[in-house]
Amino acid sequence: MAELAANLSNVVSGQFKWIFVGGKGGVGKTTTACALAVAVAAARPDKTVCLISTDPAHNLSDAFGQKFSREPTSVTGVPGLDAMEVEPPSADSLVATAEGAGGAGPEASLAAMSQLTSAIPGIDEAVSFGALMQSVQSMQYDTVVFDTAPTGHTLRLLGFPKLLDMALDKLTELHSQLGPMFNAGLAAMGVNSGGDGNEPFDAGARLAELSTVVKQVVTQFRNPASTTFVAVCIPEFLSVYETERLSQELSKLGIACNNIVVNQLIPANPDSAASAQLYTARLAIQRKYLEQMRELYSDDFHITPLPLLAAEVRGSDSLRSFAKRVTGEVAVDFGLPTTDLEPSLTNIMSQTGLVWTFVGGKGGVGKTTTSAALAVALAADAAKRSAKVLVVSTDPAHNLSDAFGVKISPDAKPTPVAGFDNLYAMEVDAATVTEEFFANLSASSEEAAALRNSPLGALMPNTNDIGSLAKNVPGIDEAVSFSSIMRLVRSMDFERVVFDMAPTGHALRLLGLPDTLDKLLAKLSDMKSQMDPILSMLATSAGRDANGASGQSVMDQLGERLESLQADVREVASTLSDAEKSTFVAVAIAEFLSVYETERLVQELANMGMDVRNVVVNQLMPPTEAVEDRMAILRARAKMQAGYVDQIEELYPPDDFHVTRVPMLSEEVRGVDALRAFATRLTNS
Repeated sequence: MAELAANLSNVVSGQFKWIFVGGKGGVGKTTTACALAVAVAAARPDKTVCLISTDPAHNLSDAFGQKFSREPTSVTGVPGLDAMEVEPPSADSLVATAEGAGGAGPEASLAAMSQLTSAIPGIDEAVSFGALMQSVQSMQYDTVVFDTAPTGHTLRLLGFPKLLDMALDKLTELHSQLGPMFNAGLAAMGVNSGGDGNEPFDAGARLAELSTVVKQVVTQFRNPASTTFVAVCIPEFLSVYETERLSQELSKLGIACNNIVVNQLIPANPDSAASAQLYTARLAIQRKYLEQMRELYSDDFHITPLPLLAAEVRGSDSLRSFAKRVTGEVAVDFGLPTTDLEPSLTNIMSQTGLVWTFVGGKGGVGKTTTSAALAVALAADAAKRSAKVLVVSTDPAHNLSDAFGVKISPDAKPTPVAGFDNLYAMEVDAATVTEEFFANLSASSEEAAALRNSPLGALMPNTNDIGSLAKNVPGIDEAVSFSSIMRLVRSMDFERVVFDMAPTGHALRLLGLPDTLDKLLAKLSDMKSQMDPILSMLATSAGRDANGASGQSVMDQLGERLESLQADVREVASTLSDAEKSTFVAVAIAEFLSVYETERLVQELANMGMDVRNVVVNQLMPPTEAVEDRMAILRARAKMQAGYVDQIEELYPPDDFHVTRVPMLSEEVRGVDALRAFATRLTNS
């Protein structure tokens, strides 16, 4: 069999409806997606193309140097190409809707609930899928290119059609039982009266209509002539390993992925004059952004500069060594001016009473390595007091196991880390935890058993069915992680807890969840009077069981559990906003997209009332003037990359995959002209 072309020309020449671009954070997904969209638009001048960002931390506007919104906007200088950054409805617009409805009645209540929904984890994937379905129905664009969120959340989005298809089948079955009572209850609330010349809401018809569209999407996703996925990676362990997992999961979903882009390759001959020029050029870019970060943060923040290392940080010995850099015990002079705020994370080490440290930032900047190294340093200090330290991953694409070189249990239970006496780790796998929760709920929960045995039980879906759906719902990762946080707050088994967060957008959703849940629970309480007609109707129709318990009494018990949950949520919210107990460490690299995403992250955290006073600037090229020192770094990195390139070739043989190699560039890829040049590299045109 002939080898496939080592470029993306097959994607450009193909007649794909859906092109997804994804991979681990920080590997160049946005640049690749933008360049590919530009190339597709140029190759099909008689067709229409739309580029959509589904990552809550959008970068399309930064890449093109043009402001985009949730509405498709023509890309300046690229005929036939529109772009949009998918966003949930803004709180301001929803508040305006509520006020326009007079602040009361069903319209105001629905608007208020929508305002809360816009902050719920998983809403980005749900809204992205809504935009996708709208495109299916309207057929407005011939080709849609998706710049996706990092791996874990992208898989949630791509699995959403199948999930929704299953859920709609269950809802249709449930509607056949509850439909008449549901519509009557809505009418009693004044929501479905059919007055003012409006037709009453027909839930059955809407479910059938939605189900038809969803099945169309599922069919198109599984058709390799309609849909393809371009996986982007860099030649480093975590990225290569995550790409392999991504490829396997896409295969399970029936989505074709036979294009791999290997980005940021150092020249094969690192001793050449071109390599020396590359180092000088990248150093100049780095200095520019390091200076910007100094101006932004030096007055109020501890800025910790960390060098680009010759080898990867993996295993307990490497992490102990890196921990010395994080705490300032070993330092490199990057020319930052001296301030009263020490350039390390020792302020976190020395703060008595500080329990929770959250580490986050843009994907690919070294969050996991920083989290793990900080946990190692804290554990060494806590050992003096016979105390324990826990490091927790809340990213659905977990990397702690890879960083420590040990297997960490996915069941939300702390696992002792080999090589350390008092360090524990958790990788919260949402599917595992959700499956166990509903299995336990089905088997032993008193409330569930009472509900199942009550007259309402025949109308309730099986908990196993709910569990099979819930474990794949977008946002379940953040919800399960948050439940773990609540449990840890109550247990206080650890002196220090370090969180390795998901990339920026999803991290902010998780940290904002306490406030969202508190408002949601309060709103549900306010709406109780409006829900009474439906509940009373269901309870009256169902009657009582053999023990005399009514469906209403069971619902009252569940209501008490909700009040208890609200108290727990408020305790967590109080903990997160207490600078004596919680803080956030922002990790960045000295590049445009990371610098600006970090600035937005810090602003959002300040708006949430969370303490943030540490910025780690990672992967800095040492500013050595000695040519031999520079070449030594390039030689070491090139040798490391070569090993992973060999692995990539074994994993993705040229008979089955188009493997596109892209070098590390001496300039940033920003603006239409630079993206066109990058597209030429991708397509070999």
